[in-house]
Amino acid sequence: MSSIASTAQRGDGRLWVIALGLSLILNTLILMLLGLASMNSQVFRKDRLLADIPPLPAEQVITIFPETAPATPSTSVPAIAEKPRFARTSPDQSASRPEKPKFIGERDTEATSNRTPDTSAPPMPSQQGINPKNPTDFETTESDYRDGKLTSSPSPPSPIPAPPSLPEPAMDPAVAEKPTAGEKTQTPGKDDTKSTPPPRERLVEGPNPVDIPVSLDAPKSDIVKPTPPKIPKEGEKSAQSPDSPKPKPQPAFKDPAFSGFQRKTAITGSISRTGKSALAVADSPLGRYQASISRAVEQEWQRNCVRHRDFITPGFLTVRFFVETTGRVRTVQFVGEMETGEVQKGFTLNSIRDAEIPAMPPALKKEYDKEPLELIFNFYF
Repeated sequence: MSSIASTAQRGDGRLWVIALGLSLILNTLILMLLGLASMNSQVFRKDRLLADIPPLPAEQVITIFPETAPATPSTSVPAIAEKPRFARTSPDQSASRPEKPKFIGERDTEATSNRTPDTSAPPMPSQQGINPKNPTDFETTESDYRDGKLTSSPSPPSPIPAPPSLPEPAMDPAVAEKPTAGEKTQTPGKDDTKSTPPPRERLVEGPNPVDIPVSLDAPKSDIVKPTPPKIPKEGEKSAQSPDSPKPKPQPAFKDPAFSGFQRKTAITGSISRTGKSALAVADSPLGRYQASISRAVEQEWQRNCVRHRDFITPGFLTVRFFVETTGRVRTVQFVGEMETGEVQKGFTLNSIRDAEIPAMPPALKKEYDKEPLELIFNFYF
């Protein structure tokens, strides 16, 4: 009985194993079929979407040309005019006002050349001179340094010399005073006492004076001694002798004006107008004011150069500073230098600060009321 029961149990277990295996195989096949179906549906959907998109046209090359707008001069931006530079001028260069001035100064001058111009050169005067230390510096004036007044005021008229009059005798102070109206005058009495003359001074006398005999038979000179002038009496006018020499005219009284040290620089230009070499300069308030600043600074600088001549070495300094409407200097700084010592830098700065710069004229105060005037000076040692 026991063997039959064990055999039945073994048969049931085998059946269970076979059934499990078959179920796994069937489930796997079902999953694979479902996966294939889903993949086919995705491919079908993608093909359908691609079929709905229209085909792309053939490749074409397109050239785009810019469209030019018509020129409107009213809307064009005007070019910014360059401010004219300052240039020194001299009285012998004065001329009519130029049509297109390139510089400003204290008088009107026209661009003229004193040597053969070069047609290929820029429109500048052509002149002879020294080689410029800076290619941008043009100097057409020439003068020697002379200290004096900064403003060249007109000289006062020379006084007319009065005819020489004879010396009047010394009078008593009581008599010399003029009486006032209603006041009686007293005439002094006659003094019979004779005053003794002062002893004669011995101008040259050594420690051992020697008497020199004089001959009594000295020849008489034919030269007529002049008669002493006749002292006029009280109330008479002194008459001038007709033989008296005429007074020589005295030279006119002149106040020396300051003169800087300038030398003409060599310039090659194409200006064909001949005459006194000059630049095209226009007289303007700003040009006159810059000329006064240049003279004031140079005068103080020349004086400092004389005081500190032992500390000067060849070189140059470029200084930038600002001038307010009152003439006060501020913000002085170096913007260029070459082979200069500290002493030169120091007295150059003091020359600008201590210069007698006048206040701006009323024509410039309105323009430079909010911001000062900027200046750049080159100092060559």
